[in-house]
Amino acid sequence: MSAVPKPSESNDSFIVYEDIPYAETRLRDEPKALHCSIYLPRNSTVPPPVLIWFHGGAFKFGSHNQRICQRVGRYLAPHGIAVISGGYRLHATFDDLSPTVQPQVADHLAGRQRLIRPGLSQERSLAATEDGVALLAWAAQQSSVFGWSDKRIVAGVSAGGILALNLLFTAPALGLARNPLHGAFVVSGGYDFPHLVQPDLACPIMALHNPDDKRVSIRGVEMLQEKLGPRMRLLTSQSMMHGKLELTADEPSRAALRRLLRFVQGAVDGNEAQ
Repeated sequence: MSAVPKPSESNDSFIVYEDIPYAETRLRDEPKALHCSIYLPRNSTVPPPVLIWFHGGAFKFGSHNQRICQRVGRYLAPHGIAVISGGYRLHATFDDLSPTVQPQVADHLAGRQRLIRPGLSQERSLAATEDGVALLAWAAQQSSVFGWSDKRIVAGVSAGGILALNLLFTAPALGLARNPLHGAFVVSGGYDFPHLVQPDLACPIMALHNPDDKRVSIRGVEMLQEKLGPRMRLLTSQSMMHGKLELTADEPSRAALRRLLRFVQGAVDGNEAQ
């Protein structure tokens, strides 16, 4: 892409570009185009940092245009944060993985500690990780088109939160050349590979989780907090609903979105990339 595409929505605060293709890959032996939607601050005086948001759905369903993705984009963009809501392959299998990753799958999965359900850390998750790496590379290539900075924070709910952590830890371990990251915001997510976690991680992580969550166990993020110490903040609530930004049942949505905004601003302003 060499020119700014036609926006699908534009107002005094932000511009929306829906369903922009960012990569071509393969799924079940067929060509597969991957898309994202962009929420761009209008009239920003400095290049805005970028939050890359991934939807949930167990790596089996979901969309980059889900309501929560739109909420995040429409809230953060007027506050000077560009948001890219990224899609990724669903129901992927071993055959869909790249030649770089395929030879490593058996050894990689042998290190799994069963901190989250198997399907959330196996081939479906690895294919999504490849797509997340591609989206990071595309975002870097499009800086001159959309005018954003090189500051990147990854985030998401449920499977999207797992994907954000995969981009931090799994992608480098598998030799996937991802662009630098400045933080990760994880909602109802988890991680299953303690041996890949870097205790000297330079960028911050915030995680929100219900200790009684049955879909994605809290054990994976508890492990991360033990390993990362002050680099990670874990907020818990027994009334939090899986995949929701609100930490408690009665927390206002805007308060939950402000928490995300403050994290992004702090990660951009106070930490070096990892």
